[in-house]
Parts: sequence; structure tokens; C-alpha cells
Amino acid sequence: MLTKPELLGQFTNAKNNYVLGLAASSLFVTPEAYLLLDKSRASFGTYGINFEKVATLLRNPADRDKAVNQFVRMLLRGLIKESFELLKDYCDETTQADQFKAESWYQFARMIRNCLSHSCRFEFNPYDKTLLPVTWKSRTITLAKDGQPLLLAFFGYVEAWELFKEFYDFVDRQLA
Repeated sequence: MLTKPELLGQFTNAKNNYVLGLAASSLFVTPEAYLLLDKSRASFGTYGINFEKVATLLRNPADRDKAVNQFVRMLLRGLIKESFELLKDYCDETTQADQFKAESWYQFARMIRNCLSHSCRFEFNPYDKTLLPVTWKSRTITLAKDGQPLLLAFFGYVEAWELFKEFYDFVDRQLA
């Protein structure tokens, strides 16, 4: 069973991965990075991958926008989905699930986690529909979002960071 310090350590890892990803995404829009990518490669085991094609992709603004958008979605999934699942498992194992589910952000976070897990589209089950609308801060998930993609304008870098902070603070201050 995961201890609270171990859980906080896993949260720190998730946060660090998110920050590393943000650093990478900021480099993806700089021409200097393309020059480095042209000459770089990753080697692992008997494999090697040259990054010239990555540089070519990033030089084209339309392709870069699509690639960075997908990369950011991966970062959001990593930060929110992983953290939510770790938190859920910890609360289940320590009989604190009721406290977790009572948090004002719980249903919003659960629906965002589900969305990130299912092709970044909102897909509400009958139970979810009985809870809607669900609001967290200035964001409201309504029935009209059913079947719709998660837009970064609705839940992006800032919202992911702030929701993650809610998770972390909940563990740090309220859980045993």
C-alpha cells in the first residue's frame, strides 16, 4: 500500500514531468531548437531515432500547431489522469474515499479525467448526466458537451495546473 509521503512523491514526479513537457513545448516553437533537432538522435538498446523529421514537422506552422496541441493533451493526461488515479487508489486503500468524493472539485475532476482517458471527448454515462451541470472555478461542464472534444481553451495549461494543486493540497492538508 502506498504511504502518504510516497503519494506526495508520486505527485511531485507528475508535476516535474508536466514542467519538463512545458519546457519542451516552449522549445518546439523556437527556430534554434530545429537546428539542434536536425543534428540530434536518441539511442536506446539497439535502436536509434534521428530527429530531423521532428524538426521538419515543427518548421511547418500548421503541422507544428497540431503536433504541439497533441503533445499538450498528453501532458494534461499525464498530470491529471495519473494524479487522479493515484489519489483515488490511495483514498480507497485508506478508507478515505468518502472524503475524496466530498471535495467540491471531485465530480469536475472525475469528468475531466474520463474525458482525457477517452480520446479527449466528453462521454457522459447516465449517472454523469444526473450530476450536470458541474462547475469548478469558472469552468462548467454541461450536457451540451456530451460527445464534444475537450478544448484547451476550456481546460488547458492553467486549469490543469490549478486542478493538480487542488489534488496536492487535499492530500497534503486533509488526508491521513
